Amino acid sequence: MCAANRTGLATPAEAPLLEVKNLKKHFPIRKGLLRRVAGHVYAVDGVSFTLRRGETLGVVGESGCGKSTTGRVVMKLIDPTAGTIRLAGEDITQVPPDRLRQIRRQMQIIFQDPYSSLDPRQSAGSIVAEPMIVHGTARGQELEDRVADLFKRVGLRTDDMRKLPVAFSGGQRQRVGIARALALNPSLIVCDEPVSALDVSIQAQVVNLLMDLQDELGLSYLFIAHDLAVVHHISHRIAVMYLGRMVEFAETEDLFAEPLHPYTRALLSAIPIPDPTARRAERIVLAGDLPSPSKPPKGCHFHTRCPFAFDRCRVEDPPLREIRRGHFAACHLLDGQNVDASNAAVTVAGSALSEGEP
Repeated sequence: MCAANRTGLATPAEAPLLEVKNLKKHFPIRKGLLRRVAGHVYAVDGVSFTLRRGETLGVVGESGCGKSTTGRVVMKLIDPTAGTIRLAGEDITQVPPDRLRQIRRQMQIIFQDPYSSLDPRQSAGSIVAEPMIVHGTARGQELEDRVADLFKRVGLRTDDMRKLPVAFSGGQRQRVGIARALALNPSLIVCDEPVSALDVSIQAQVVNLLMDLQDELGLSYLFIAHDLAVVHHISHRIAVMYLGRMVEFAETEDLFAEPLHPYTRALLSAIPIPDPTARRAERIVLAGDLPSPSKPPKGCHFHTRCPFAFDRCRVEDPPLREIRRGHFAACHLLDGQNVDASNAAVTVAGSALSEGEP
């Protein structure tokens, strides 16, 4: 079932739940005895997007592209260097601690590793109950009933509430993490690669659980992952990141059917196809290594690996522009709205790369 066909999604005309504009996070590099700043790691370098109510926005890209940092900055687990974050219309970028504590009831996170994200000394029931105790939303029998209901909702037995995390499998632990994220009835959940540490068969169960919970509770997900097949299954829209910047942003089916950016085409060409007899486009193998985020290339960050970069790419950063309705891309090849010619150029370049040409 493709997420794009599910009901409960807000219309584009409605105010978005989450608005992120020109978000940046630069980590200082300190050296020497005095720990002076010798440079910065440009983990997130000017990212903008919106997330509608009831929507799943998938964020994809190679390791080190800034996906997880974006999610943690949105959650205010780390402070942004620049930019604005608005949740339900409220600017939460620089809110005081007391207000941030209240806002945290509206947004929660599911961590990547189900083994290290749960306290091994606490029972599963106490782990799920802790957010409600901290925020004072339930106590006594009401708290016990609420935890039991959450366990049932995520497919666990009420008897499991007394078990320690060590007694659970990886998939069951992630279900406990999902129950904990639901404890405060949030409207936004950041899913930071929630299935990457699980077996493939368990991944499908957890992803389907997340989709069912979204339909039932009207949740919005910022779904961070590197597995494009999973992202295709769960997302309504997809943002593609490369070296701290967003290079393409579109509806899921539109992006998979007609990707515009050469980096996106390379990513999609690497998706395995279950049927070995099925025809597919040639695999695009990018040349060179991913540049360091502490020393990103000038101009377009992708030009050092792009098969058809030209002089302008090396000096001018392409803006993220709407090329087609709802489909944004950051590439100088797409100037002048000449999308058909650009697609042809990308296809030719991809064919050359797959044949081993420079």
